[in-house]
Amino acid sequence: MRKTVVPGVWSWSRWQADRALDFNGFFVEAAESNFVVDPIEPGEELLADLKERGVASVVITNRDHERATAALVAATGAKVIASALDAPLLTSPVDRTVEPGELVHGWTVLGLDGFKTAGEIVLYDRALRTAIVGDALWGTPAGALTLMPDAKLADPARAALSARQLRMYSVDNLLVGDGACVFGNAHDVIGAMLEAREGVAVERINLDELRWIADQHDPKPFTGYSAEVGRLIGAQKLGYAVGKLRTGEHYCPYHWHTAEEELFVVMSGNPTLRTPRGTFALRPGDFIAFPTGPVGAHRIWNDAEEDAVVVMIANMDASDACYYPDSRKLMVGDPGAVLRDNPELDYFEGETV
Repeated sequence: MRKTVVPGVWSWSRWQADRALDFNGFFVEAAESNFVVDPIEPGEELLADLKERGVASVVITNRDHERATAALVAATGAKVIASALDAPLLTSPVDRTVEPGELVHGWTVLGLDGFKTAGEIVLYDRALRTAIVGDALWGTPAGALTLMPDAKLADPARAALSARQLRMYSVDNLLVGDGACVFGNAHDVIGAMLEAREGVAVERINLDELRWIADQHDPKPFTGYSAEVGRLIGAQKLGYAVGKLRTGEHYCPYHWHTAEEELFVVMSGNPTLRTPRGTFALRPGDFIAFPTGPVGAHRIWNDAEEDAVVVMIANMDASDACYYPDSRKLMVGDPGAVLRDNPELDYFEGETV
């Protein structure tokens, strides 16, 4: 196996002369346990290596990437994981079926639509800024990406629009089952692939097409839904998102930014806004500006019976930090490190002679 630049991820390949590209399998060392994605025939030496390292699961991204799963399961005792939609199409018994949004050994399952099977999935790790895809995207020529041929797609236009979510997640590394993997600049390469696609408005999306996501780890009342828009449609200098708040839900704790100025636009509902100047009821059509610094501090929630939908726009600035006055916390970086603004430490804490 070859060690990749992605920590804990290894790959092995077999050349396919008829397609002039490699087929790739992946071995991932995870905190919970190790797993393999779309395994190609490993060979005796590699199989012995995998047995020694330990393989808890084999993840199959689509019905055509079952590959050497049976041999690997027989040798290692690994459990088989596949999407709920593709599991009935496999010859190997499936031990666990997954849906988009679920976690597999710490990696998030993403679903792709419009491809050759309804159950095409991708694995994504936010901390590693890495995604593993089967053959929905081909790495060919090396350094570039393309969708699989239109003849193999259930709906080529829908497939291209669905692939936008890989750009939405700001993926640096894209590991592909077919072709050359992309390391370091996958976000740009995915964008170039989408922008080269004719006849598909990849830069457009409607409110009724948004994919709403709620972080299952957020405590009440901070359980509002959000939908990413900007990265999805290719924005580079501005960030756009939409928040949806049901009765009793809050979007974020009271906070302000150091470098990113925000604009909120109320699309529907009657949310409530807290600022340094007081608490105010909002209504559809309201525009609210939040400049940088303490003057722009804000918190929004919904006490009304109707859901509130709010569009949020900001300039994107990598130097930005976010301050939370109520708890005196400072969040910096992406993903953010959260610090107390005035920790009670001795001057020489942690120092050595």
